[in-house]
Amino acid sequence: MSLTMISDITPLKESWKIKVRIIRLWYQPDYNNPNITGSIEMVLLDEKGSKIQASIKRTHIGRFENLVKEGCCRLISHFGVVNNIGKHRTTNHSYKINFFLRQLSKSVKMINLLYM
Repeated sequence: MSLTMISDITPLKESWKIKVRIIRLWYQPDYNNPNITGSIEMVLLDEKGSKIQASIKRTHIGRFENLVKEGCCRLISHFGVVNNIGKHRTTNHSYKINFFLRQLSKSVKMINLLYM
């Protein structure tokens, strides 16, 4: 699978592979209970300077939390792409990335990169 630039990502395909730096990361409180984390939100940047928002929902934080850190670079594949709607859009990209498990054989994969 070849690398895709963030500007080319759409929901029309499920087999994307991107090389990105996590330039911003924060914990979003749960809507119904602000004392617990509802999601981890990130802004990802590719080598051409394009940005996209990414979310790790509460049910998957345990699996991915140790793989994401602000400033680190990752190769990421097998993720979901959805419309970027709502009040809190952090990028101008039409879509955003969701990390979730659709099938065990196609779980999100992250590989650590030392630089980009």
